[in-house]
Amino acid sequence: MIAIDKVLEGISSIGSSMSKHIVKGITNNSCEVKEGFIFFAFQGDKFDGNNFINEAFKNGAILAITDSKKIDISQNIIKVEDLNDAAAKACSNFYNFPQKKIKLIGVTGTNGKTSTTLILKSILEAANKKAIQIGTIGVNPKIKELSTNLTTPNIFELFKILHCAIENKFEYAILEVSSHALAQKRIFGLKFDVTAFTNLSLDHLDYHQTIDNYFKEKLKLFSMNKKNGSSVVLVDSEYGQKISYLKPSINQVSFKNKNVKYFCRNVELGNEEIKGIMTCKSKKIDIQSKLMGRFNLENIVLAAAISFELNIPEKSIEKGIKNCSSIDGRMHIVENLGDYKILLDYGHTPDAYFKALEAVKEKYKLPIKVLFGAGGGRDHSKRSKMAEVVEKYSLECYLAPDNPRYESIDAINADVIKGFSNNNYHCFDDREKALKFALSNLLTNEILIIFGKGNEEYQEIEGVKYFYSDKKIIKKFYAH
Repeated sequence: MIAIDKVLEGISSIGSSMSKHIVKGITNNSCEVKEGFIFFAFQGDKFDGNNFINEAFKNGAILAITDSKKIDISQNIIKVEDLNDAAAKACSNFYNFPQKKIKLIGVTGTNGKTSTTLILKSILEAANKKAIQIGTIGVNPKIKELSTNLTTPNIFELFKILHCAIENKFEYAILEVSSHALAQKRIFGLKFDVTAFTNLSLDHLDYHQTIDNYFKEKLKLFSMNKKNGSSVVLVDSEYGQKISYLKPSINQVSFKNKNVKYFCRNVELGNEEIKGIMTCKSKKIDIQSKLMGRFNLENIVLAAAISFELNIPEKSIEKGIKNCSSIDGRMHIVENLGDYKILLDYGHTPDAYFKALEAVKEKYKLPIKVLFGAGGGRDHSKRSKMAEVVEKYSLECYLAPDNPRYESIDAINADVIKGFSNNNYHCFDDREKALKFALSNLLTNEILIIFGKGNEEYQEIEGVKYFYSDKKIIKKFYAH
């Protein structure tokens, strides 16, 4: 709890607040408002927070802050020019500047964010550092009852998480930073010790419209470093090279150019493990990992480069890489009583499919079957391309729902089917039925890859999240 004038310090506003009040919380959700809260009335794509100001006051709010020209100021409503800036400052003041008391690392890119951040977490823990990871899988490890439904939480959730992390003696916070979070200024006001870029490929064009707009949003992260902060970027791709051209001060990571700061050579992508040697000036680490595929080696090398920027010793980096032998929901082998080869992967873009299928083909050298689907209310342009990639690598494929949300599954499947050129696919409107059919037709000398859900345990249909788990269905299927 803190005096209202302290919470509003640094915020330029029209109107005066009740200066003797004590603030007990801040939020942009009127349903979360309790006695003594400040309510921020954000105008979103679906809901306008200004329509919920009266509800917030009924729930106990002592102040509402808005940037709407339609709302009149009063004793308990003030207006600001930039609501994102005001929210960032208020959160920082209310939680006593947690971003200054913990090292922040932000990782962005289309694919590989979760794996890179989890490998980095393993490295930090090998160095006896306490690290929290915030991203697609939520808050890891869980602290209190904090959770998030977004890859990158909103500013109110994020500051609360950071505050609790500091209370629990965490030294590092590793954030997956989505393009939506950057576009919507969800991390406005934060400054990072290290920022990093994995890759960029076709995704989210429903929101960003063009790949160039998508890239520009990702690029914003590299203007959010602390004064003594740094950035590391994999520069072997087109967009990695673009970042290095636009931001020449970044630290480059490469498998091709030995003149960069971080260079990985002697790459081996074997059946049992992946290997490589990464050099940085006079320093060197030997990479040995049970993870699969070149794309995971890229994630490892990026995590190692971030670790060097954080001054983590080489031995701890090597140990942390070796310790991270699997990533739940990312090319994760599902153990089953039938001893069938089944992999779960969160991948949901053509590029993610390509990299995963290449790795599986190289490692197992077995016929591949694929279950996949496209999410509803998301980028339509990638749907047919997903089918093209799957068809190229699979003996047989199963098209199934993957969070249809508010969109018709028949319409989604029709978009995907446009990418098929032959009839080696089966189409379903129920994911569980599709999975059971795929399992029934799986032979011991084949491998089944299930894309899209990873370790998620829900299906989102018409705004409702129903319990659903690929992993549990598989285990139950072979238990009989």
